[in-house]
Amino acid sequence: MKSERVHYIDNLRWITISLLVIYHACMAYNTWGEKNYIFFKDLKPLAFIVVLISPWFMPLMFLLAGVSASYSLSKRGYGKFIGERFKRLGIPLLIGLIINTPILSYIADLTHNHYQGNFIQHYVIFYSRFTDLSGYDGGFALGHLWFLLALILISLIACLVIRLLPQNKTVMLITGIVLAVAGAAAFDYKPLGKPLITYLCAFLLGYYFFSKKDFVKKLISFKWEFVAVFVVATIANAVLFIFAGGPKLINNICNYSSLISGLPALICIGHDHLDFTGKLPERFSKISYRFYIVHFPVVVLSQYFLSLTGMSIILNFFLTLVISYVVTYFVSMLLSKMKGYYFG
Repeated sequence: MKSERVHYIDNLRWITISLLVIYHACMAYNTWGEKNYIFFKDLKPLAFIVVLISPWFMPLMFLLAGVSASYSLSKRGYGKFIGERFKRLGIPLLIGLIINTPILSYIADLTHNHYQGNFIQHYVIFYSRFTDLSGYDGGFALGHLWFLLALILISLIACLVIRLLPQNKTVMLITGIVLAVAGAAAFDYKPLGKPLITYLCAFLLGYYFFSKKDFVKKLISFKWEFVAVFVVATIANAVLFIFAGGPKLINNICNYSSLISGLPALICIGHDHLDFTGKLPERFSKISYRFYIVHFPVVVLSQYFLSLTGMSIILNFFLTLVISYVVTYFVSMLLSKMKGYYFG
């Protein structure tokens, strides 16, 4: 059976992924002491952007992946779906660990530790120094590619859950409540530095509920309530964290509220305003995962080489955005024309 494409899901995905260029460019100016792969100085307005995006971005990505999985599983079945996950995510992950993240760790070693060797020589350090897997010290790093590994593992776990769980109304009602509560409650529980339980719950909520037209239509009747809470909570969370320094309890409430209201709010906005297609949206959708994989080294390399010119950090920031969007787009388009599964 041929599954119908849901255009607003595709559009939400590529628009959300496109924000990562801004997000990662702003990380070079964070105010909470994270070294990042390159760091310039604390700059609250740019750090504000990072905190504005952080509560809802990755949960939305996993929820959208769950929605897409519902269509893919109905079309391919479990075996082909799992095989496709390994090909389209596993191969780019391995290639990225050879090309992408070594670049990030190399720049981190240059800027933080004044490493004197060249990029090729640094491979020895990259594959022999295992610390926190961030790569900020020049060691081995997953970088942004952790998302691909997590999506493979979560897809496998989700397939097991979906296979074993009966899908009658009572079970689904209980499942929805459990997933929503567990996903929110586990938001600050971060094994390996990521709220993986929250991401699994978001994936399953996407599969079981947000992929259903009737469910989304019911959500839309509360669209503006969700949007209002989402906007207020997201802005308040960022303002409190960056500019006011707390109070922590209220900050946490806003952070959680941004997550809980953000997913339905953005799905409703997508359904009502992003359900369209055309040459450009189709192109952006086609390259969205390639864009995700390629963008981070481009951002960091742009920031590093621009910094060598002695230009101001503000000019560096804006030029980095322009260069990164243009270069990442064209590299992603080039990769899309290559045969096989290279970079998704």
